[in-house]
Amino acid sequence: MYRTSHESLWAAVGRMFAALATHVHRGLERRRSARRLRLSETLSLGEKRFLAVVQFQQQEFLVGGTGNSIALLARLDSSRVTPDSQDGMREAGL
Repeated sequence: MYRTSHESLWAAVGRMFAALATHVHRGLERRRSARRLRLSETLSLGEKRFLAVVQFQQQEFLVGGTGNSIALLARLDSSRVTPDSQDGMREAGL
């Protein structure tokens, strides 16, 4: 009898944890989907210089930066890259 009540207690605790985990997971999914801005990837170029792919909603952008500045280098598309300026890389010090 002790073993049966002990097993049912552990089963109830297991169901409670499963329900809690499901609730937390759903809350995290809602919070993640609400974000519109995301840093997809970064590449360090040394001497405080970097390249980054930033995603805003359904668009991606290539951004370059140094210790003093940051510049939009290109709008990224799955089929092509559209430079924002001819000398975007030079302006960013890259």
